[in-house]
Amino acid sequence: MNDERAPTEAWLEFTLALTRATGLSELQAALTSPLAAQAGVSATLTVPPGAPADGLLLPRQGEPVAALHLGATPARQALALTQLIDLQLRAHAPGPAPAPESSSDSGTGSSTLRAYLQATRHLTAELDFAALNQRADELLRALLPGVTSSVLECLGTRWAVRFVSEHAALAVQAPVPQGLLVDVPALRDAEERVGAPLFIDDWDAAAQQLPASAAYHAAALQAFEVPEWPVTILAAGCRECRCWTPEERAVFTGVARAYGEALTRVARAHQLVVERATLRALVEFKERAAHSRNIGDLSGQAALVLRQLLDRVTVGYLVREGGGWRATTLLGDLPERLAARLRGGSVLEHEVLDAAFATGEAQFVPRQTTPPSVPGVDAFGALAVYPVTEQRQAAGLLVMGTQRAPDWTERERSVFRAVGRSLAQAFDREVRERRLAQQHAELQAQARSLQAFAQLSADLGAQEDRVALVRRAQEVALSLLPPGFAVYYEPEGERLWHLRSQVGSLRNEALQAVVDAGLDFHDSQNLLIPWRTGQPYYQSEYDPATDRLDDTRNVVGASATIPLRQAGELIGVFAIGQYEPHPWAPGNRALLEGVTRSLQLALDRAASLAELRRTTQETARSNAALQAANEELEAFAYSVSHDLRAPVRHIAGFADLLRRALGPLDSQPKAARYLNIIAESAAQMNALIDAMLALSRVTRQELHLTDVDLNALVSGVRATLAPELQGRAVTIQVAPLPTVQADAALLRQVMTNLLSNAVKYTAPCPDAQIQVWADAAPDAWTVRVRDNGVGFDPAYAHKLFGVFQRLHRAEEFSGTGVGLANVRRIVQRHGGSVQAESQPGGGATFSFRLPRQA
Repeated sequence: MNDERAPTEAWLEFTLALTRATGLSELQAALTSPLAAQAGVSATLTVPPGAPADGLLLPRQGEPVAALHLGATPARQALALTQLIDLQLRAHAPGPAPAPESSSDSGTGSSTLRAYLQATRHLTAELDFAALNQRADELLRALLPGVTSSVLECLGTRWAVRFVSEHAALAVQAPVPQGLLVDVPALRDAEERVGAPLFIDDWDAAAQQLPASAAYHAAALQAFEVPEWPVTILAAGCRECRCWTPEERAVFTGVARAYGEALTRVARAHQLVVERATLRALVEFKERAAHSRNIGDLSGQAALVLRQLLDRVTVGYLVREGGGWRATTLLGDLPERLAARLRGGSVLEHEVLDAAFATGEAQFVPRQTTPPSVPGVDAFGALAVYPVTEQRQAAGLLVMGTQRAPDWTERERSVFRAVGRSLAQAFDREVRERRLAQQHAELQAQARSLQAFAQLSADLGAQEDRVALVRRAQEVALSLLPPGFAVYYEPEGERLWHLRSQVGSLRNEALQAVVDAGLDFHDSQNLLIPWRTGQPYYQSEYDPATDRLDDTRNVVGASATIPLRQAGELIGVFAIGQYEPHPWAPGNRALLEGVTRSLQLALDRAASLAELRRTTQETARSNAALQAANEELEAFAYSVSHDLRAPVRHIAGFADLLRRALGPLDSQPKAARYLNIIAESAAQMNALIDAMLALSRVTRQELHLTDVDLNALVSGVRATLAPELQGRAVTIQVAPLPTVQADAALLRQVMTNLLSNAVKYTAPCPDAQIQVWADAAPDAWTVRVRDNGVGFDPAYAHKLFGVFQRLHRAEEFSGTGVGLANVRRIVQRHGGSVQAESQPGGGATFSFRLPRQA
């Protein structure tokens, strides 16, 4: 038989041997035994003690009796070995102990250590929670006869019983599905002193609010806090004694300490197992969800995953229907009345549901929380819900319940969150794919629509007849929709709807006869509603009562009626009927409304073309009449000017002959004055005739537009005016002027007239001032000529540019009254305008505006 032991087992046996030693010699023997070598210990204990450099003096309290030499003993074992030998030397030192501890305290410390070491040896290999509890119970009953144990976990506001010894009182073994309240005094006190044992002598079951424990007389409890694990209490009860002895307390303390360490290992191992199982299950669920397009299938898979990962849970998936919820998946133990209620649909109202959909996160409902008001829900100890939304609206609800405990563990919450999140993501993906498929179908429909619209636009562009345009639009609409027919109605007053165009068969001769005869205006709601609202009216399932036409029952499955406008005015109703019921999807609605918009544009274009044709014809007639009138006017002006010139020439000539015949008229001043008046009037008449001819030429003369430098042009005009300036004090200031697009000869006439007028009307001024400048605008130049002459009354400014219109008497200032008329006509022919501003005695400013060329 192989006597070698594994290092861990050898160390446990070695430490137990040290705890059994009752003196210094037995300690020395244990340190030099083969068991010490198997445990990896190479220490010695010498007597009498040497210098401190030769070893550790023990015990540390009181008079040292030995020196411990650790040699090559590993540091971790060396520390434990030092503490153990120090405890043993103090426990068995002769005479009164130097430490403040009593002999009983040191004895119980040894008992605690022995119990701890023995429990560690029995519990260290257990990684299953249930098996750990079973082994701990066996060990306690072996070390403390008559004692039984139980294990509880804190779940929110209640304690769940996880283990009860099979040797416990029958009342204690009874199931407690609702758990124990957290305000049980013993449990509350134990939780407050986590890590330290609580011993209760003279146990009072009534005072502790645990009537099932009435058979027990003493109890011991210790609470443990382990990361990622509920607070756990190891409880021991004794039915044979009312008080715990120091030895019993020491044993329970040692076993509890070892149990706590073992529980930490169990929790870590369990967490690893759970994480691996959860990860594997979630990966499998996600893989299934990635290949599923059915939310019912996904919810069923989610329920299966939860049932596989969690203990005794009931899972359901509910979908939103109207104002309630209906279960599509139910797995697990469920009260029949609750299952029937959920499968048939039920209204669920609870603040937890509101919070779930508001946050988009899982919500957990412990036992003490008021459950949703649905019969049968109160059978569960705890509930959990995870919301599933579509475009932020409630779409589904993953629900989980347990009858095993009053609340959820952190692990259960984590698993439920993970599964719920995966289900919600899979649902989102399915919704997105469905939406993408719908958008793809709509894009294809839009592509067909665009092609049809392009053809429709080409066809409608060649038509001007309203009925022909409507008929072509009906043909295009029917080519893009399921089988059916198209009709177009126009009202005759408020008495009758008259059929103007039809494409497709009504499949019923009697119905066709009624339609051909016309429909009652007020009874035909399918036409009247869009006519009065101005909005399209759709029926996915046509109601024959809409138009009070029984013959439509087997003909029309769905209908769409759209008001039609021309130039903004309602003219009729464009209607589509389909033989089978058909939901009017957004794509089909957009298609029909697009067809009618194109039709309305074509109708507007046809009306505009007709109006344009009429206007063009009227304009052509007006232009012809104006041209004829202008030609007649010009011919008249030319004829008059030539016809008048001969008699005026005769008057002037004969007046001159008369003056010569009479000889000197110094003795006849009146005769001389009369002849002068005749000569001056003839000259004035000749000037008027010349002005009329010039005005006529301006009207007929063709424009020759070039770049005209106004600086050079004004300089030339000033030179021609030089004779008129002789003997006068006249200052002409010319600012830099632009180059404009104009007829140079005509523009010279404009500047000559304006400057000569300025020179003329400043004659009374001793210091005449004339200014010429130009103002720039984005689209035009405005040239201005200002003088400080006599000015004019602005009330008569509108007469200045008329033919033969003068605001001063001929005796004051000479002129024909045609010059400014010429200015206006020349500027207008260039596309510009003229303006005059003045005050009597305050001078005048004449302006003309010429457009800039692009």
